[in-house]
Amino acid sequence: MPENQQQPNRPSWQIGVALFLVAATLYVATAGYSRVHIDVLSANIGAWRIASTGEPWIDGVDVEQINRTKATVFTTTHDGHRVIARSPGVIAVSVPAYAVRELVTDSGTSADDYSSAPGAVTAALITAASVLLMWGALLRLTSRRSATVAAVVFAFATPVWSVAADGLWTHTLTVLGISGMAYAASRERWLLVGAFGGVATWGRLHTVVIAAAIALACAWFQRKPAIAVRVGALGAVMVAGASLWSHWLYGKWIPSGGYAPSNYVSRTTGSDYDFNTSPVDLLRNEAALWIAGDRGILVWTPLVLLLVPLLIRTWKSQPLWCRAMFLSGVAYTLFQGWAAPFHGGDGIYGYRHGLEFLACATPSLVLAAVQAGPRLRLAMTAVIGVQLTAFGLGGILNRPTLTFGSHWDNNAFIQAFRDVPALLVLLALVVAATFLVTRMFLSDPEPEAVPARE
Repeated sequence: MPENQQQPNRPSWQIGVALFLVAATLYVATAGYSRVHIDVLSANIGAWRIASTGEPWIDGVDVEQINRTKATVFTTTHDGHRVIARSPGVIAVSVPAYAVRELVTDSGTSADDYSSAPGAVTAALITAASVLLMWGALLRLTSRRSATVAAVVFAFATPVWSVAADGLWTHTLTVLGISGMAYAASRERWLLVGAFGGVATWGRLHTVVIAAAIALACAWFQRKPAIAVRVGALGAVMVAGASLWSHWLYGKWIPSGGYAPSNYVSRTTGSDYDFNTSPVDLLRNEAALWIAGDRGILVWTPLVLLLVPLLIRTWKSQPLWCRAMFLSGVAYTLFQGWAAPFHGGDGIYGYRHGLEFLACATPSLVLAAVQAGPRLRLAMTAVIGVQLTAFGLGGILNRPTLTFGSHWDNNAFIQAFRDVPALLVLLALVVAATFLVTRMFLSDPEPEAVPARE
């Protein structure tokens, strides 16, 4: 081959396969198999019972033998039976994995036969699929190299690794749904936007605001009402499916499953949900989602804050669906701050209530990042190295985590350095490696795709 003739670029599908396999392998290897949060454990038990018995009831099962946490498994009653109380998706999605385990191992239905592995593997594979979908969306916005780097950061330098891929949280499904909506919207496949929007609502019902914002904004500004009809029609079918599921398990047609809306609108004094009875407490809870030491979006992922000036500068040139998704992520997070305590519970590394915003904001933030100058790129590299260290620690070890009362004025990552100062060496090595990789593979300029104006 002549020296001036370059090898053809590797096809995008090969990069996508490699990205999925790397993410899936790391996620499966580091998922939570023994140290399982009560939210995840409850969902796993529900799926295991359906797969092993064909019914959702947990009557006669010593769930406390399974439960190794300090909290109580989430249950309710229906037709005189005990049943796991969780959103539809986190139970339904791992039923196939538990069914495969039943076929392979011929295990029984007692507490001794339970395993968290099928649920953990399911969460890992779902999150790897989310990374692939987000990468596919970013390919329509920027160059292949920039899209791939951004997808790697999304996958391993955020709580996508330490939370969504660790076990079957509701956020595992919402991140999948939002990433899928981004992929579909970037290709103007509006039925698929509705389908992935429905997937997100099976995880957390109020993500409906995200699909609605994309559909209505694109329909209005493009003067194409059919967009809203297509998204809404398939989304409605998905929500109806969640209602059917809820009726089977709980005897109610509410698509939120085991979550009763009364918990969020009835504020009993002294409960975890009484904070929005006071304007000051409500504002404090809202602010904590962004700046609390151990739960703040901007604290754990400062790359977001670093990109805000460029985001403002590039805002008008960004595709309509990106802007709609970003703003709907902000709206969703504000609603989340009204609906539930900012911390999201104990035993979490990073944040979970901000994951929906992170997924919604990623396309816009990537479009901003590719416009960064040399100095900002240098700062971004350092920050990404720190985030990779932080979430590598949490993703691999599933710890350290802080207890209640420490979420405002402490941070698990910083506390880890206090406890084990030698971790500073790891931080220095990862940051140095990030700079080295950037210099070796990303220093040459590459033409960026121009975002389509709508």
